Amino acid sequence: MPKASGKSNGQTATEILLEAMSKDKVHLARFVLDALDGEIVDSRTESAQTPLISSVLLPDGRTRCKFAELLLQRGASVNRQDGTGRTALSYACEKGYLDAVKVLVRNNADPEIVDSWGNTALMYAAVEGHSPVVEFLVRAFKRLGGTQGDHYVVL
Repeated sequence: MPKASGKSNGQTATEILLEAMSKDKVHLARFVLDALDGEIVDSRTESAQTPLISSVLLPDGRTRCKFAELLLQRGASVNRQDGTGRTALSYACEKGYLDAVKVLVRNNADPEIVDSWGNTALMYAAVEGHSPVVEFLVRAFKRLGGTQGDHYVVL
């Protein structure tokens, strides 16, 4: 059994997980996560992306949501940032993947996290012209309270 930092056949456990996701092999992904007791669920690739970020970038909507849900169920940090301060929500918004945005919002993704360039997830959706994502985020998050202790409620 490979360790999170060790290699098996030239691949790290994280690389095996990412390959399983890219090939829609959910059973292999579950096996890797189970074998390592979830140790790699928040690991980072060489480009500092987490498996959750990689999952929301998958091109097929069904596959994208299936792996995002699996990783979140296994304890992935929904708001974990990559090397540039971007989150899975930021990438999903930029791509216009409303299905992934909904999964992340249901799991308490924070829409106000700012990346290294000062951008939020909503800004990425707006700049890329993804109106359905912008409309969903605006409807989904409603501020409650004053300037201290702000909270969000998913509507």
